[in-house]
Amino acid sequence: MRHAIEILRCFSHETPTLGITDIASVVGLHKSSVSRMIATLADDDLVERDPLSRRIRLGPGLLSLVSPLLGSVRIVDSAMPALAELAQRCGETISIGVWDGAGAVNLEQVLGGKAVKHYAAPGSRNPAHATAAGKLLLAFAGPQAVDRIFARDLRRFTPRTICTRSGLLAEIATIRRQGYAVNEGELSLDVGAVAAPIRNDKGTVVAAISATVPMYRFAAASRRLLIDLVRDAADRVSARLGFVRADHLGSR
Repeated sequence: MRHAIEILRCFSHETPTLGITDIASVVGLHKSSVSRMIATLADDDLVERDPLSRRIRLGPGLLSLVSPLLGSVRIVDSAMPALAELAQRCGETISIGVWDGAGAVNLEQVLGGKAVKHYAAPGSRNPAHATAAGKLLLAFAGPQAVDRIFARDLRRFTPRTICTRSGLLAEIATIRRQGYAVNEGELSLDVGAVAAPIRNDKGTVVAAISATVPMYRFAAASRRLLIDLVRDAADRVSARLGFVRADHLGSR
């Protein structure tokens, strides 16, 4: 698998086509081994031979692999104005994340004026059972995703981390009912967070907006305001993606 990835990474804008000898030299394998891997990759259209030069180039099968990522890019583009406005209004660390099967992966982050540091920088994963974004996306990911999480040991990060099946199922039910998730020192005792769902035109939860704050700024009154601000931002991004709430349909 590692060598197959190395072969795919040989190609670039500067070198869109390569010969077997070129690839073998870059990845440090014998030409016969490279030929076998190229044949396997070609079976799934991940690479193909140029019909004129017979050199190897990337294939159209890669498009199907990256299409979910392209959807995430569109979500981020649609969300950035709302993220920036939310960061300005509440002054905290604002992030957008998507579910990757095991947790919430942060795609982008905006720091407000009161933010003390980056929390979970872009590219990092938030645990599914111990963060606001992770719990929220897990709540809407379906029963199979929940079963996969329970198949692993739920790491206890703090005394407040939810580590039991019954506790996490109860938390998921609460999140689905109220439409947002809260983290009260479950990953780190000095950090709290709120997350709300972004939905697409089909009503499917495709991402989460979260606001992360120091616990000393997470008192009940400020928390309620933060929940309202985060939910409003998520609703506005959802609307940009074509989501229409059922109550709005009923009022037409």
